[in-house]
Amino acid sequence: MPQKKSPWKKSYKPVLPSRPKSLRLQHKSPSGDPLPARNEPVATAKSAVDAVISRKPSGPLPMESAVGNKCEQEILKKFMECCKADFSPQMKLTCELADFRRELCKLTLQADTICKVVPHRICSMAVHPAENNLLLAVGDKWGNLGLWDVLSDSGHESIQLFQPHVGPVNCTSFCTYRATKIYTTSHDGTVRCGDLNKLVFCEVYASDDKLLRNHTTWHCQMGESSIMIAHGNGKLAFVDSRAKKQLQGWYTCHERSVRTVQVHPLKQQYFITSSALCEVKVWDQRYLNKKSPDPVCNLVHPKGLTSAFFSPAGKYVVTTCNDDRLRVYDVTNMITTRPNVIAGIKHNTHTGQWLTTFKATWHPQRDDVFVVGSMEQPRGILLYSCKGERLHKLMDENLASVCSVCAFHPTQEIVFGGNSSGRVHVFM
Repeated sequence: MPQKKSPWKKSYKPVLPSRPKSLRLQHKSPSGDPLPARNEPVATAKSAVDAVISRKPSGPLPMESAVGNKCEQEILKKFMECCKADFSPQMKLTCELADFRRELCKLTLQADTICKVVPHRICSMAVHPAENNLLLAVGDKWGNLGLWDVLSDSGHESIQLFQPHVGPVNCTSFCTYRATKIYTTSHDGTVRCGDLNKLVFCEVYASDDKLLRNHTTWHCQMGESSIMIAHGNGKLAFVDSRAKKQLQGWYTCHERSVRTVQVHPLKQQYFITSSALCEVKVWDQRYLNKKSPDPVCNLVHPKGLTSAFFSPAGKYVVTTCNDDRLRVYDVTNMITTRPNVIAGIKHNTHTGQWLTTFKATWHPQRDDVFVVGSMEQPRGILLYSCKGERLHKLMDENLASVCSVCAFHPTQEIVFGGNSSGRVHVFM
C-alpha cells in the first residue's frame, strides 16, 4: 500500500521592517537638502529648450537679491571694490614644479573657509584675479549666481545671491577686460553679463526657442565685446554685443552637443571644442566660412567628452572623457603633426546624475599643473602634472563630499572646490 505524502506545510517568513525612502524619492539632494518643486510658477517666457525649464523675460534684469533680502547698493559697492584689480602686472607663479608642489602641500582647509554660497548643486565657478581680495562667483543648478567675499568679516553680507537664469548655470567667468563684469551661460538658452557698476544683468544672447536642442552649454570671450557660445545642437554662435547685427556667425562644429569651447591663449585664430560624440577638435576661425570647413586636428576618444582645455601657453590640451581617463596632448606642432598623448591618467569620471561632471582645469599661470575633482575615498581634490604624475591630494576632516567643480586662484596659491549642496571649500 503506497505511503501517503505528508501535506505541504506553508512556511511563514518574518515581516521585515520597511526600508526608508531614498533621498531621490524624497526629492532631496545627496546632502539631505530639499530640492525645489519642478512645477514652481515662474514669471518667464516659455522655451523649447526643455519641457520643464523656461526663461527669464528677455532684456536687462535688475541686480536684486534672489532670497528676498534687501540688496543695498552699499553692500554691492564693497563687492565692486573687490573687483578693482590691476589686470596687467600680476604675481607670477613660475617657480620650479618641485617648489610649487611643496607650496601646494602646505594648503589647509579651515572651518571659516567653508561656506554655502548657492542653494543648490554647484555647476560652475569663477575666481576673480585680484591679488588683494578674494572674490568668488558661483553658478548653481537652478539659475542662481552667488558672489562670496571670502575674506570679509561682515557675516551674511559677505555673500550676495542673484537669479539671472532659470536653468543650470553651466559656465561662469569674470570679464577679461572689465573687472566688474561677470558672464554667465545657462542651460535655459541665455547668456547674461552682470555689471556691478550698473547693478544689472544684461542679456548678451538668447538662442532661438524654435530650434531643436537649443540649450547653451559654454562660452569663451574673444574680445572686449565679442564672445563664442556653445550649443547643445553642436553649433557655435559668434556674438558681438557692440555690432548692429550682434549674431556675427553660426557654425557647425559637431553633429551634437558642444560641451566646452576655448580660444587658444596665444594664437587667437584657433579655438578648441569638445563634444559628447567622442571628439575634440581644434578649429581655425579664418576658414569657418567655407562650405565644409575641416578642423586643424581631430582628437578622437573612446567615449563622450565633458571638457577639453588649452594650457595657459597653449602647449598642451587636457581632456576629461567618460571612459574614466584624463589625457594630456602635446599640441605644440598641431598644424603639421598629429598631437600625441603624453599622459593618460586613470580617473573615475562616473559622477552620476546627482553630481556635476568633472572638468580637469589648468592652473591659469602654469602649463604643468591641473586640478580635477575626485570620487575617491577619503574625499579630496586631485592635482596632477602635465606628465600625469599625481602631485598632491588636498584632504581635510572637514571635507566629506565630492567637489566636482574645482579651480585655482589665478595669482595666489589657493584652490577652490564646490560640491552638490552649494558649498565651497577653500584651501589656502
